[in-house]
Amino acid sequence: MPALRPALLGLILALGFGAVPLPAAAQGDCAGEATRLRRAESELPKLAVAPPDDKQIVCITLETNMLFAQRLKAHLKRCPRSPYARQAADWAQTETSYTERFKRRDCKATIRGYRG
Repeated sequence: MPALRPALLGLILALGFGAVPLPAAAQGDCAGEATRLRRAESELPKLAVAPPDDKQIVCITLETNMLFAQRLKAHLKRCPRSPYARQAADWAQTETSYTERFKRRDCKATIRGYRG
């Protein structure tokens, strides 16, 4: 299990840095941003495979998915016709659910990067 933590931390850091807002010149590139979101979404850690007794991994998994949902919400605000528009409600529900779990587990925010 110790080998999993550095790998997970590496993934989290990569997602966190990849979630930094785009410069103003690139914000008009909705298609490119949607592509980057698709790639980031495919790399999200899954709560279903996080060891339930490992608070650190569960908290990081919840936080990573919550930040992705915030990033997606910001993208849809700039790009309402994005292919992600169909998934907006599902991700909003995921963000709400994961935020509640994050608080219930007494998790602390640890990922630097995109905060909406």
